[in-house]
Amino acid sequence: MSKRLLILSDVIGSAEGDLGAILMKNFLYSVARVDDVPAALMFMNRGVRLVCEGSASLEDLRLCVERGIAVRACGTCLDYLGLKDKVAVGEVGTMVESVAALLGPDDVVTIA
Repeated sequence: MSKRLLILSDVIGSAEGDLGAILMKNFLYSVARVDDVPAALMFMNRGVRLVCEGSASLEDLRLCVERGIAVRACGTCLDYLGLKDKVAVGEVGTMVESVAALLGPDDVVTIA
């Protein structure tokens, strides 16, 4: 059984300053390089910013794709934030696809 990572923010936690962004950058760097990779990275809410132009994690996310990890960003979230034309890595997904993935056989780990 694989894992899917549901990433809901562009930072980890609510720490002051840049700590949350540093933690997320290091987290995605590590995900891209571990031996037992997840089946998918699913980005929702502010997390979709990580797959867009200007993200400090694009190189790591591209490595994830190269290693066979599905990278999908919520289309509704991208539309709401005005970022749909800024996606630089991965695919734009639908809510139906997200629900199906979350209800599938893989374990889901939420990163917020």
